[in-house]
Amino acid sequence: MAAMWKNALLLCATAILARAQIYNFEASTVAESKSLIMSYVFFVYSKEEAGLPGNATIMFKNLTVTSSASDRHDSTLKDYEGVQLSVMRYEDFWAQVKPERMCSTAEDISGGLAKKLDHLIINRPTGSSFDDVHVYRHQMNFGASANQEKTITKSGVYILVMSNCGNFDRATISGSVVVKNPHGYLPANEFVKIKFFMGLGGFYLLLFAVWLALILVWKDELLDFHKCILAVIVIGLLECIFCYVFLLDWNSDGMRKQLLFGIAVLLSVVRTTTSYVMVLLACLGWGVTRAELDSGTSCRIILLSFSYIVLNFIREIVISFRHTHSLPMYFVMLCLFPVSLMNGGIFYWVFSALSSLIENLSSSGQSEKLAKFQKLWWILVFAIIFAVVTLLVQVFLFSKNAAHYWREQWLVTDLAPHAVFVFVLVAMMVLWKPAEGSSRLAYMQQIGGDEEGAAEGPGAADGSAWADEVVIEDEDNKDDSFWAGSKNQAPPAVIGGKADEPRGLD
Repeated sequence: MAAMWKNALLLCATAILARAQIYNFEASTVAESKSLIMSYVFFVYSKEEAGLPGNATIMFKNLTVTSSASDRHDSTLKDYEGVQLSVMRYEDFWAQVKPERMCSTAEDISGGLAKKLDHLIINRPTGSSFDDVHVYRHQMNFGASANQEKTITKSGVYILVMSNCGNFDRATISGSVVVKNPHGYLPANEFVKIKFFMGLGGFYLLLFAVWLALILVWKDELLDFHKCILAVIVIGLLECIFCYVFLLDWNSDGMRKQLLFGIAVLLSVVRTTTSYVMVLLACLGWGVTRAELDSGTSCRIILLSFSYIVLNFIREIVISFRHTHSLPMYFVMLCLFPVSLMNGGIFYWVFSALSSLIENLSSSGQSEKLAKFQKLWWILVFAIIFAVVTLLVQVFLFSKNAAHYWREQWLVTDLAPHAVFVFVLVAMMVLWKPAEGSSRLAYMQQIGGDEEGAAEGPGAADGSAWADEVVIEDEDNKDDSFWAGSKNQAPPAVIGGKADEPRGLD
């Protein structure tokens, strides 16, 4: 009984993670005597809500129960009917099944609560059938294989329950339970993502066309940063294509192709990592206030990127397969915690670097660059606020009954994160779009020409922003260089002439 309550507490989390509509029993151990197990979660659209021809169906296929006891053979258990599989709406579960009285007795039969001994009691109105209360039951019999198909008439989150109300539990179950929606095998909460990724892919394609056109038109004004933005757009487009193909393929036959799934997850992780690195490089002033990063910083970024891709990929795989593998909760949390910790570290590094860059640009009077990075600051602040709000909404919704929000859960698990990403990407594109004079933003070693590009003629070098930048970058190296000496306005050395001794060397 304690195991049942534990499963109940974890059901919402399981519902969030459920991804498939086929559950296979592979010599699975039956529930203990006088207990039940919540095995799986299905998301179902009825024919009316789906608005498509065909019904939602549940199929019990090739299900067999076999004794694993050496002293009890299947032939001696032909009359044992304690093991049953039931698919019922989670929203109605606690009203239909009472933990304190869930297995039928002779008293329950006489009282009309059950028709047979040692069956799971389903509380329902007098005279109604199981189908009337959206409970779809399959009786398991030893030594027999049976197939059964039923029509599901109401949308909702359904749970697969294995009950054993008899006194024998040394047995295993094989076979499968398959739920098919009017649209196909894809879970109802995943079906909307087909259109979502198709639309998002079209938007990425538009961004790609626009950005590529700008790059070709202003190819002489390009920065390395422009190429980074193009790479992020391409990765986002490929992710949408693979997610779309993966969902369509899964919907057609109910089999999730692991190769397509792995590629889609990897592209999602690479897209996220690349975008973080791109923002970090911008905040470090790469290509704008410095020609290249020092070797230590470059090594840290490479190590961070590799670690983030590996850990985030593991996180996505663990979350996806949590429902089909018995993974300990501490192991799941161990996979989630490092990624969350790294996200916090990346955000701190980004804002710390951006604050230092803005301060340096302000002190050196580089107003054009300063304006861009100040806008980037507000873009990132808005994105962080939106992401935090989304997280709070997600936590709030997930703390509620899964049966009430399953239709909308994709809004906070898929739409909101992609919306934040696309917002930052588009903002970066607008902020750093290639145009006439874009090359003025690039780091330049030579002295001459003011920040606005208007310095021409013999006196233009005086007061140059680039000269100021060189001084700032060499500020930590206050040596006896020619430039440092010239700032002290020392008198020139004179040799020969009317003086008997050299002058200006004291």
